[in-house]
This record gives sequence, C-alpha cells and structure tokens, in this order.
Amino acid sequence: MSLLKNSSYILTLLSLFGFLLTWQRTVFSLFFLIPIFLTLFWEFFLFLKLRKNIIKEATLIKGSLFYRISIGDFYLYIFSFFLAIFGLISLFLNFLNLEKIDFVFIFIILPLLMIFLKKELHLQFVDNAYNDFRIVVIASFFTALFYAFYGLFFTYNEILNLELFSRKIIAYKSASFVYFDFLSEFLHFISNLKFFIFSYFGYLGFRALNFIFDFFNFFMFCSLLAFVFNFVLKIKIKIIVLFLCFIMVLASYFLKEQRNNALKSEQEQILLWMNNFDFLKDHNLSLIQKEKDLFEKDLKDLREIFKKNAFEIGIWWFSKEKEDLEKRINESLK
Repeated sequence: MSLLKNSSYILTLLSLFGFLLTWQRTVFSLFFLIPIFLTLFWEFFLFLKLRKNIIKEATLIKGSLFYRISIGDFYLYIFSFFLAIFGLISLFLNFLNLEKIDFVFIFIILPLLMIFLKKELHLQFVDNAYNDFRIVVIASFFTALFYAFYGLFFTYNEILNLELFSRKIIAYKSASFVYFDFLSEFLHFISNLKFFIFSYFGYLGFRALNFIFDFFNFFMFCSLLAFVFNFVLKIKIKIIVLFLCFIMVLASYFLKEQRNNALKSEQEQILLWMNNFDFLKDHNLSLIQKEKDLFEKDLKDLREIFKKNAFEIGIWWFSKEKEDLEKRINESLK
C-alpha cells in the first residue's frame, strides 16, 4: 500500500513535468493533465470535507435533522469537481506562458518553503487538510512576494511604445497543436499588452503596477500549484521530490524552445487597429471634425469657381477671397 501511494506521488510530479516539456510538440501532452486534475480534486475534497465537519460539530446539535442531512458528501464531490476544473484550466493557461526563471520559483522555492513550513509548524498545527491549506497560502504568499521583488529589481521590462510592442508580440511560444499555438499567442499578446498599457503611467507607475500584477497573478498560480505539491510532498523521502524538481529546472534551461519568428496576419490587423487608436489619441477628435468641415467648405468654394465665366475668374483671381482659399488649402495640405 505504501509503495502504491509513493508511486502515485511520483506519477503526479512526473505528469507535471511531462506536460511542461511536451505541450509545444504534441497534443498527447493533454494526457499528462489527468493526474494533476485528480490530485486537485482529491486535495480540494479533503479540505472541504474537514471544513464541513468542523463547522458541523461547532454549530449543529448531534443527532438533529440538519446534522443527519449533512452526513453525506455528495455535494462536496460536485463542488470539488468544478473547483478542480477551474484550477486545472488556470494552471494550464499559466503553464503556456512560463519563462525559464519561473521554473526556479515554482520548482525550487515553492516546494522548499512548503517543506520548511511543514517541518516548523508541525508542533503548532494538527496534521490535517485544513492546516495544509494554511501552509499552501503562506508558502504561495512568500513565493509570489520573492517573485515580484525579483521582477522589480533584477528583471528589465522596458517601457513599450507601439514599435517595440509590435516586435515583442512576434516571439511567442509556438506549438504543433493549433489550439495550443493560438492560446500561447493570445497569452503572449496579453502579457505584452499589459506592459504597453502600464507604459502610459510613466517609469515609476510602470514598475509599481508591474510589481502588483506580478505578485497577485503569481500568488494565485502558486496557490493552485501548491495543492499539487501538498499531495506530492506526502511522500516519505522528500529529497526525491526536490531532486526531480532540480532536474526539471535544469531541463527547462537546456531544452530548446520553439518560438514564432514572423508577424502573423491577425497580429498585423491588431497592430493596425492600435495604430489607428494611437492616431486618434494624438489628434483631438473635435479638431479632426473641424478640419473635415473646413475641407468640405474649400471644396464647395472651388465648385463655385467652376461656375464662373472667364471675366469673373479674372476678377476673382486678384480678390482676397482667392488668397484666403489658397491659404486654407495650403494649411490643409500641411
């Protein structure tokens, strides 16, 4: 039985590695997500069941009608199922957009923090799913905080103008499976669009907003991933988990990524829309309307000239009206 449990822990961890290493190359990488889904489902169920029992014992009289009704766990299975689906989708989307440095935080710092907290707090907390949730939150909080500070002080994210943005969105992680490729392209675009929008707040605003966004986004990601590690770290010999995580980090640095290297048609269309928006932003709409009205007036004046005979045109040629029209046309051409 112990061998079966240890095998399930290792299988879950290897499934995590398997998806991250193969999603760009094959659609069959989706099968690696099945053990991760089952792990999330089981961890959520254990937490919700223990929470229900704590609340039930604290608020309901034993043997009462509501006490007997709450004995079953069917609704907990349903709730855990949908939570696991949400968690898996969230992890999946984050996996598609991971950079190499992210592997250090999720496979080295996060499990180390969880092992440390489990060891240091085992005298303070009873070993159960409810207190595991506390460890998940604390470990995720500090991992996300370290990640955000690393991004603030050691990562250079340059302020993007439209030209830089158009170059940045090209090099997303491409995949052989068309839907993975589309999702990766979309997530890479959103990530760079975030930098582009933050750039409008100046250098300090850019750094502050990026720090806040990195912290909250990575905290949510680590919180879900920590539930997976909480299951995996139930293995007796935890050094095996750390060793495999270290190998995974090394593999992420040595494995060649597939990157797109050409601007695609949908990217060109989006850039065209953004270019038009940038033009409208730089030119007041009321000013554009005013210039349009003046242009229409000039055309009407020219049309009236064509109705004149040669004598009238000769008189008009030396009039102030002709000078005003010529001046307006020159300004419009500028």
